Amino acid sequence: MESHHLTFTLPSTARAVASARRQVLAGLCQWGLEPGSDLLHTIELAASELITNAVKHSHSEPVSVAVRLQGDTVRIDVCDSSPDLPKRRCPTAADENGRGLLIVMAMATQYAVEPTSTGKRCWAEFAVPRGALTTLPSSPSGAVSRTKPGGSSQEWRLPQLPGLCVTKHFPDHLNSPRTGD
Repeated sequence: MESHHLTFTLPSTARAVASARRQVLAGLCQWGLEPGSDLLHTIELAASELITNAVKHSHSEPVSVAVRLQGDTVRIDVCDSSPDLPKRRCPTAADENGRGLLIVMAMATQYAVEPTSTGKRCWAEFAVPRGALTTLPSSPSGAVSRTKPGGSSQEWRLPQLPGLCVTKHFPDHLNSPRTGD
């Protein structure tokens, strides 16, 4: 099975989180995940949580995001400049924060946090069930088209988002395989 990857850097602003989430979704749809599927929504929520936490704790430094689809696994890596590793919390019903990483841990097949030389990396992996990916024809404009039942079609294009620098490879520090705890 073909491998796909997408990396980008974003400023640590709340507005950048929504842009990054759209970037992740566009990439996953371009690679063949069904728009609107439970799997896509699950990965979107996890990406949003990981990116939000990184932006919140990055001390105004840029945050890097890498998404990879390899075989039957989607992996999201989010790196920030804070050396402080997240601590598992047990929020009460009245707490407004503290559930994000619990949600990621519940949804992901694997999740981990690792210190890096520049801060930390939080990552999560998601199993892609057999048949969940479809091969999508690409148009000359670079957009991806899908014909829906009934003959109508949809088109997705990786957005050009201000403040995001997109590359088509993983930085070396994200290439090595890792296992969850």
